[in-house]
Amino acid sequence: MHHGIQPSVSMPPPAAPYAPPTKPAVGHVRHARHALVDTEPGLPAPVLAAAAGARKAVLVPVLTALAIGTVFVAVYLAAFHAPSARHQPVGIAAPDKVAAHTELALNNEAPDGYTFYRYPDAAAARRAVTHDEVPAALVADGRGTRLLVAGAEGPSTVSSLDMALTGAVGKPLPVKDVLPLVAGDSRGLSVFYAAFGVVLAGFLFAVSSYQIAPRLRLAVRVASMLVFAAASGLMVALIAHTALSALPAPFAVVTLVVGLLAWAAAAAAGVLLRVFGPLGMPVASVVLLILGNATSGGILPTTFLPSWLSPLASILPPAAAVRGLRGAAYFHDAHLTGAVATLAAWGLGCLAVQYVLDRVAARRTPAATANLAFAR
Repeated sequence: MHHGIQPSVSMPPPAAPYAPPTKPAVGHVRHARHALVDTEPGLPAPVLAAAAGARKAVLVPVLTALAIGTVFVAVYLAAFHAPSARHQPVGIAAPDKVAAHTELALNNEAPDGYTFYRYPDAAAARRAVTHDEVPAALVADGRGTRLLVAGAEGPSTVSSLDMALTGAVGKPLPVKDVLPLVAGDSRGLSVFYAAFGVVLAGFLFAVSSYQIAPRLRLAVRVASMLVFAAASGLMVALIAHTALSALPAPFAVVTLVVGLLAWAAAAAAGVLLRVFGPLGMPVASVVLLILGNATSGGILPTTFLPSWLSPLASILPPAAAVRGLRGAAYFHDAHLTGAVATLAAWGLGCLAVQYVLDRVAARRTPAATANLAFAR
């Protein structure tokens, strides 16, 4: 028997264990799907992963901005490219013959353009002008024929009525400004700019609030909203009333009305964002920033708005705030109570809608969870 070293038999190496295809490394997104790269250092991977595709990323911003811009241009040009009066109040304190001649001439010039109010004498007409019953009044008595106007209504209103009544009477009229604008508000636009800025701030507050914390409890959201409203009221009062003397209303009244406007704008934008989801931002832009400010009466009286736009002036928050601030500043608090009530109703109404939506969502969540568990 031959003994020796046995020859070794070579065995094949063991097969490598199966490894599934690996996912892209963290921080990288499939270029074919999103056409996006991490061009910002430290951008979280979930942000990139949730990004829209290239087509959506290009088209959605273009279409959204174009739609909002189109609505803005269409509304403002339709309202202000050639404004004409519709049922513009005009006071007349004159003998019947003069009054009838004036009314007939104005009606022939602009049917449905004016609504006439007769007053027994110059004192009654002056009182009506200073309490914002009419922006101007034609007076004819033993002292001659003249036009009483409230400069606080704004130069555009005064000039349009002066031109119309001068044409109706047939001769130049001496104009007496019985309620002029203050020196810090020489064009009468301070109230409009204040309201526009606050509405814009309320819109941005709602957008940022929902972007940062979309599921924030309503009580916490309301607390944040009230802090914003109070700060807005104080800020505008300090700038417009104290620093620039542009709003001669009392400091507390400016703070209250502006604060309520900020609250109403933020609450309305929040509800629209909640109801319409991704479309909430353009919808809120159109309702508050475009329609709201166009119908506020800060640029021209609401009686110069077209018929399809003027009804909004009686219900939207910016118009209510402009009426209240202007009335408190110049017209013996005319319209102030109604403005406060309208703004408070907007704020409370929107919060009530928000509460209902939260309750409905809270009831749906357990039901959806139970259905999912049953399906499993």
